[in-house]
Amino acid sequence: MPPDARSDVRHPLWRGWQTVAGLWFAADPMPPQRRLERILRAWTPGCRAWRFDEGDVLYFDAPRPMQCEQAGGTPLCRIGAHGLYGGPLTAQELAALAPADVHLVIGGRLHSLNFAQAQALDPSLILDIDDYALHDTFDCSRILPAPRQDRLASKALREVLGKRIPPPSEERESFLHSAREREAGRGGAAKTSLRERVIGTRDGIAGWLLSRFPSLAGGGAGQGGRGGGQRGSQGSVSARGGAVQQQRWREWLVKAAMASQASKLMGMRHSLYLRRLMQRFDEGDLTEALRHALPIDGDGHDSLGQAFSLPGRRDRLSLSSGKSAHASFDFGDYARELLRKRYRAAFEALDRQGKIDEAVFVLAELLNARQEALDYLIRHERFAQAAELALGWDMPADTIIRLLMLAGDSERAVLVARRDNAFAAAIAMLESTHPEHALSLRRQWGQALVEQGQWLAAVDAVWPDPESREQAARWLLAAESAGSLLSARALVQRASLLPDTLQHYAERIAAYADPSSPAASRAALGRALADCQSRNPALSLLATHVLPALAADRGFGANELDVRELNRIRDLSDDPWLRADLPAWKLPAVAAVRRLWMATEPVSARMPDEIGLRAPSDVVALGEGRYLVALGEAGAAVFDRSGRCLRRYAVPAFRLVIGDSGQVALALAKRDSVWRIARLDLVSHEIADLGAMPLQFFADRFDGIAWSVVTGDRIAVIDATRPSLDLLWSVGDLGGPVAQARFLQHDELFLVPGRAQIVVWHYRTAPRRSLVSREPVALDDGQSALLDPQMITAKLRLTANENGGVHFGCTVGPHDCSIDLAAPEPGTGEAECGVIPLANGFLVMVYGVYHMRLYLVRRGTEMRARCVAEIDWPQTQVQVREQPDRLVLFDREGRVMEIDTQTSKLRSLTLL
Repeated sequence: MPPDARSDVRHPLWRGWQTVAGLWFAADPMPPQRRLERILRAWTPGCRAWRFDEGDVLYFDAPRPMQCEQAGGTPLCRIGAHGLYGGPLTAQELAALAPADVHLVIGGRLHSLNFAQAQALDPSLILDIDDYALHDTFDCSRILPAPRQDRLASKALREVLGKRIPPPSEERESFLHSAREREAGRGGAAKTSLRERVIGTRDGIAGWLLSRFPSLAGGGAGQGGRGGGQRGSQGSVSARGGAVQQQRWREWLVKAAMASQASKLMGMRHSLYLRRLMQRFDEGDLTEALRHALPIDGDGHDSLGQAFSLPGRRDRLSLSSGKSAHASFDFGDYARELLRKRYRAAFEALDRQGKIDEAVFVLAELLNARQEALDYLIRHERFAQAAELALGWDMPADTIIRLLMLAGDSERAVLVARRDNAFAAAIAMLESTHPEHALSLRRQWGQALVEQGQWLAAVDAVWPDPESREQAARWLLAAESAGSLLSARALVQRASLLPDTLQHYAERIAAYADPSSPAASRAALGRALADCQSRNPALSLLATHVLPALAADRGFGANELDVRELNRIRDLSDDPWLRADLPAWKLPAVAAVRRLWMATEPVSARMPDEIGLRAPSDVVALGEGRYLVALGEAGAAVFDRSGRCLRRYAVPAFRLVIGDSGQVALALAKRDSVWRIARLDLVSHEIADLGAMPLQFFADRFDGIAWSVVTGDRIAVIDATRPSLDLLWSVGDLGGPVAQARFLQHDELFLVPGRAQIVVWHYRTAPRRSLVSREPVALDDGQSALLDPQMITAKLRLTANENGGVHFGCTVGPHDCSIDLAAPEPGTGEAECGVIPLANGFLVMVYGVYHMRLYLVRRGTEMRARCVAEIDWPQTQVQVREQPDRLVLFDREGRVMEIDTQTSKLRSLTLL
């Protein structure tokens, strides 16, 4: 190919932002394989490529704006209607050129190339897909089995106590029938007494107030008890309830009664009822007395407020089926003490007569001594009854597990332990009195910890059982083959539990002792040695080998071990020669930690324009510079910090749910109206297909077992370890469909628009799941709301400001915090923007022509919000994954940025 006659080129290359039609990859210095990799990075459907002796040409399907200095190759632009040019040419230079497809400056001289003289390239030929496994897709046409919901169902108390509790009386049924007729308006023909008319008028006024002003019922549980939705759990275990809030209309009626002197009349009626009740006890008619008895000695947390009517006669001596709310009677301390003595005497009499069920009724229902009632049943070895009552009363998890194990129901005991992470406490309760049950539970505990990805904790859990040590050794081997940090901790555990096997790890110990090896894994090993409570020659040998390298790392600031930890490792070594060689500790100060959300000056960064070869649907940071990436139908894969694929998982993955341990994950793929769910073990690299189920919302993290979801307008917790997808807990009857859900680390909020009002359900998940509140909220039409555990809802605003940027505001009650954000490029007109809520603030995206700018904004109660990070990103759609100690930003062009929120350090990569 002869060069053009003219050699004096004024501008050999394009610079700055240009509309690029193709790229040139010179043969010198890039080899053919490297050129093809560059072509693949920039390839989009419709592109074409050719190979010349001097290099390769990539021709775009349509010109695209690019920063020429960051294009990854030599930019080629069109001048006129034909030809690609490697740089800008003057009119005289253009006139002197011969017609050709490509014009380049090579060696300081103009060269012309024609595609007819080149070899067409097919970049797909270099893609190696031999190691991709092919699996049958999930058949969603078959009927999906409903999750089993009855394994932790609480039984009705009458069913628990059996036939000893008499059936409802005819008098009671007649009374209920008359009450229903009066409520429906069909009882007008019958002549009613003055008392019935007064009660009917009072109930009508209260009903009209509640229908007219729904908020009078209180923000907590309503008339039906501890959250109206919890009665519809359909067999799954009921929610851990919060305190019932008193109904406001009762407070208003109390004040009205006191002001109108009607309280004296109510006091007289209550006193008359109390005298009749005492008379029944004195006459020895225990059955009839107990049917009319009033509960006392409660903690007051389940009271809806003052009762205005007299209690009716009980139709049976049965216990409440759960922690139900009720109206309370206040007779004074003297009358309460009289009742307490009568009830105690009744309990002792029933106990002497051997009427255990009736005696339990007195303890639990009248005296509110439910723990004493359970102890009474245990003393009589009625473990099954005690277990059912403990489950229905929402007793502590360790108590429920112990009773279920004593009742021989180990399956449900394990489910409760998995739901509440209560293995350790239950084992401690059983170990001294029932070691066989404790041993069985311990083995289940180890398996549950493995399913959560906590391999080393699983080894510790089952090690006291000699028959489980072989299994524990296999778990230890699996941990040693995982990431470097887990492998380092596993080596210390091996030295502690299996010291005779440490001789086979001499090469690995030598690698840790080498100062040139990674300091992070050695620091993990050092901390594990400092925390080790045992002592043996193997641990001493390990400490002796790694302590000099650990001390050197600390001197250079490569780890943050303190003097106590270093002294602990030195004492564990017990080597007098090493002790003599070690100088006195003079540790440099640890660098101040710059937490992202507390920063006073924003962190600035720029994501390179270079695109990757993968299009991620979801990205999770696993730590140690590794990332789990969902690639859609291509499956899931683990990538390292340089963007190279380390391992693939052949299962469709569009969304990821990561376990708290970082060693297990769920891969989700949408299939019409259901989601296909697969479980990934990132240590043993096993894939378990859990089936499919309809999901409206779901949390993006779980503890390895319990996973929070919204399915079928029910809030549920799924056991994500078994294909049956058992419900560990659920709540229905929410008053409407769930329109919005937000899952945070320790809080879950659900927005439910009902017929009368919009309600936010707030659950706290730690230390145990419980309902915090049900708050009504008011939203204007078209107004967006942020669910927040402290503020319930916050209203967001995004408007253009006078400088061509964005004014972002967040209104929380009377507070209004706001901030002005600049556009990425000045003079681009009214900027487009978007916002993503985070736990501590917001990600605000401001779009320009070619680039966008991402702002991390910390919210506060002050008038102005604060920007803690500014990131320039190529113009594309950015997604964010929030994890406890980091943020992961990514787009569909393979760009990923990780932000450590503890240190404000940023790391960017492209997926290759």
